[in-house]
Order: sequence, then structure tokens, then C-alpha cells
Amino acid sequence: MIARGPVVAALTGLTLLLAAGPARAEETVSITQAGFTPNTPGLPTNAFGNATIGSTNLPVPSPITHVNVFGPAGVTLDLQGTGTCSEETLLRVGPKGCPADSRAGFGGGEGAYEIGKETVREKYTLDLFLSDNRPGHTALLAFLEGSTPVSIEIVFGGSVITGPKPYGLGFSLDVPLIKVLPEASDASATSASITLGAHNVAYYKRVHGKRKLFHVKGIVLPKSCPHGGWPVASQFSFEDGSTVMAKRTIPCPR
Repeated sequence: MIARGPVVAALTGLTLLLAAGPARAEETVSITQAGFTPNTPGLPTNAFGNATIGSTNLPVPSPITHVNVFGPAGVTLDLQGTGTCSEETLLRVGPKGCPADSRAGFGGGEGAYEIGKETVREKYTLDLFLSDNRPGHTALLAFLEGSTPVSIEIVFGGSVITGPKPYGLGFSLDVPLIKVLPEASDASATSASITLGAHNVAYYKRVHGKRKLFHVKGIVLPKSCPHGGWPVASQFSFEDGSTVMAKRTIPCPR
């Protein structure tokens, strides 16, 4: 009689071990800074935030494919007096071709990609513009640019969304895969910063037959800050199929 049980068990265990292979990398996201300027309930504001993106065991995290940024519940948008920019203009001329009143924000950070076993890092800038300012149809265009060591210019779109409780108004960006060089891996961001708002944007409007100067409100905070502060979050989706949600609370004004 041949003792099959222990042999089968040993082979099965070996098969499972080989199938498991090395531990899968996991992406990490941390919001290092977030706030409103001014941080005054009921008034127009500019929102800003910084985040770092990494991997648990790889030198470069998986490329980002989608980003959702959520503000606190009750935030509203007042885009009266704003303009719009087109994808064609950004591709042909760049940000300088867009009207000043179409700017929705700006930012930047650091990207990284691998060539062989070498990790190359590159700074990038981000310019955001309104491509549609109609209530209920608000859409964005993002212009991403890098120059050293490789020139990169990419335009991609986004939209205004509403997040799950306790979040409210936010925006969503579909990020294309970025192939910097044919022999390099797709690029990913290792840090990102962004500021959103309509800082110092003004327009004229006729009131009782006279031209009057108004300032674009843009993002407007709720009239009261919830107990514990303003909740904000960023949700990153990666090419490897993973999704990471990073959360932070902005203190209420004193």
C-alpha cells in the first residue's frame, strides 16, 4: 500500500506557495495638507490640498487612472461671470490661450517612471480650466506639463461630482496613461498639490442700466462648520485595479 495522503498534501501546499509568489504591492495615499482660504463659513473660498502617493514594496507606485476629490457637504458653486476654454485651444496654444476667467485652479507635483532598473523623477505642473460652466453640466479640462528630463504635455477631462456622506461637492478626473519614453514604464505621480477657486476673477454686469464690477464667487462654503471640522477626502484609482481613499478633517475657524 502506498501512503498517498502526506504526498498529496505536500504537493498541494507547494503548489499554493508557488502560486502565491511574492507579496503584491499596495499603493498608499496620504493627504499631507488641506484647507480653505479664507476659512469662513458662508463665504467664497479657495480650496487647497497636498498628497503623497507611494507603494509598499515598489520604487514607483502603479500609474493613477482616476482621481475623485470630495469637499464637505453643503459646499456650492457659483460660476456666474466665468468663461470657458476648449480642449482644442489647450492642445494648440496651451494654458496661455485660455481666458483668465476660465481658470478653475492650478497645481503640480512630482512624477516617476522606470527605465531598466533606474527610477527617473520629473516635476510637473497642472492647470485646470472650465470647459462648461452651465449649472448641472460643469466640466473641467486639465493641462499637465513636464519639461525635464523629458517634455510632456497632456490634456484630459473631468467633471463636478457629489460624494457620499459626509462629503458633498467634489470633482473627478480621468487620468490617461502617460508613456514618457518607449522603453520606460508608464509614469505615475508620487506627489500632487492642487488649489481650486476663482481668486481675483471679476466681471462687469449691468445693474439698473449701469455697469457694476462683481467678483466671481466660485466655491462657497456652507453657512456653518460641522462639529469636528470640515471633512475632505481624495480617492485614487490605479492601473493595477486598486483604489485608495485618503481622508482628512479641516478644523473649523475659531
